[in-house]
Order: sequence, then C-alpha cells, then structure tokens
Amino acid sequence: MKLLHLQYFRELAKRQHLYKTATELYISPSALSAAITRLENELGVQLFDRVGRNICLNENGKKFQAHVIKVLDELDLACSELKRTEEQNRILNVATATHALWETPIAEFIRRTPGVGFNHRAMDWERLNDEAQMAEYDFIITALGDIQSNNYEYAILVPDDKPVLAVYEGHPFANRKEVSLAEVKDEPFVALPKSISYRHYFDKLFEQAGITPNIIAETDYVLRQKLIKEHMGITISTVLCSKSPFLDGLRFVPLVEPVPPRMQTIFWHKGKELSKEAAAFKNFMIAYYKDFPMDL
Repeated sequence: MKLLHLQYFRELAKRQHLYKTATELYISPSALSAAITRLENELGVQLFDRVGRNICLNENGKKFQAHVIKVLDELDLACSELKRTEEQNRILNVATATHALWETPIAEFIRRTPGVGFNHRAMDWERLNDEAQMAEYDFIITALGDIQSNNYEYAILVPDDKPVLAVYEGHPFANRKEVSLAEVKDEPFVALPKSISYRHYFDKLFEQAGITPNIIAETDYVLRQKLIKEHMGITISTVLCSKSPFLDGLRFVPLVEPVPPRMQTIFWHKGKELSKEAAAFKNFMIAYYKDFPMDL
C-alpha cells in the first residue's frame, strides 16, 4: 500500500469530485482514478460508489477515511516535529561568563556559518551554577572551576591564561618587565562587580597574597577602561583579556609568581548529543585557540 495512494484517497474523499481533486493534486483525472482503483483492489472492497460521472464515498470508504486521516495526520505531525527539531538544531545558544573575551572568535564563527542562528548571553556568577537556567544553552564558556556541577563535559580552550597588571600609558609600572602584588597593594584599583566571574579570580589573587586591594570603583568593562585611561586607577586582567578591545590602549605587565592562571574552558551538557552545528562550533573554538599567541 503506497502512501501516495492514501494521500490521493484522503483528498478525493474530502471533495468527492474526481476532476476537482485531480486539478488540486496536479495530476490527470485518469491517473487519480487508476490510483484509487489500485487501492480498492488491494483492499478488496469498493471505497466509492460511481454513478455516471458522480463519485460518492460509501460506507467502506467512510470507515477507511477515518483511519487514513489519523494515520496521515500523525505522519504530518511527525514531519512537523522533525522540522522544528532541525530548525532548533540550527540555532546555537551560548552563554559566556563575559563577552569581552569571546566576541572575536564568536563573530568569526558566525561569519563562516551564515546559515546557523546564534544566540549569546553573558551570564553572571550566580546563574552559571543554576542548572535549570543554564539547561537551554548548548555551551557555557568560562574558567575551569567556575562551574561546580558534574553534569557537564568540557574542553580547555586556553590552559595558561596568566594574570597581568593593566595600567595607563605613563604609569610608573608601565615599562616594567614584571611586578608583584605586594608592590601594587596601595594602588587604586578599578574592579569589575562581584556578579562577574573574573571578579572572583581578582579577589582570589589578593586573598592568596594576603593583601586587601584598594578598590576605588566597581564598574563594567567600558567604564573600567575609561577610568584607567584617565589615570584614576589600574586593574588586574589576563593575557587573553589584554587582546580585547575593552582594554585597548592600556599597558600590560606580567605578575610574578606565585599567581594561578585562568583555564578558559568550554562546557556542554553530559550525555546530550551535539547537533552538527553544535559540534562544528565546539571544534571551531578548540581549533581557534590551539595555537593562539599568548604573548603580550
């Protein structure tokens, strides 16, 4: 029994007019009549009563029609669901702990894959470990250790993102080859707010050194850069962050040991099969940073 014949039967049973149905199906009346005859022969019963040029659904036809409608509607529903799934797979949802680090590679991926939709959100510190809220995202990009759950797989993108002191041109430390936290403990610092992942790294560095930083302002990335350029303070960043436009125009000095680096990482949900588009994004990000220059 051919699916096409069932579709022809459904349309003819609905209209009960051979010529109009054939026209709607873009086939000849004789082809439609032959298809229905083959279906009736296969079933062993007449589905229509034919009186001259008139055609009328009989009792057998009405019983068969009810089942055919259910079967074809179920197939239509399955096709629609598969289509929606395919459309959803072509939209990537990516969360990052900060947009400052990842905007360049993400923009490059979008440029290379114009047929893939892309949704990006910068997530605050608390939401990163809210699995219910993060369930909608295909990937989360943040530092290793920011996410405590064991329900993720991950790949490290940048294993050795070392901290640096970010200062304005002309600052006493601007031309130094390296500097220690002890030397800058009294400097005015412009810090990011505690809702941002990197702020927790900033605090951890000073805590491990046994120093309380002199924080004069907590701001977003844009205002932080402006305040530093206007000689109102300095900050601590990382080598990877130094390449972001949010710190453009500043000078960077490596911090001496012992200072732990950031391990920049891409996470995805454990056990969830990645779509073709998601796998392409993961592979792109890994390849992008494979030989990424981590010099100042």
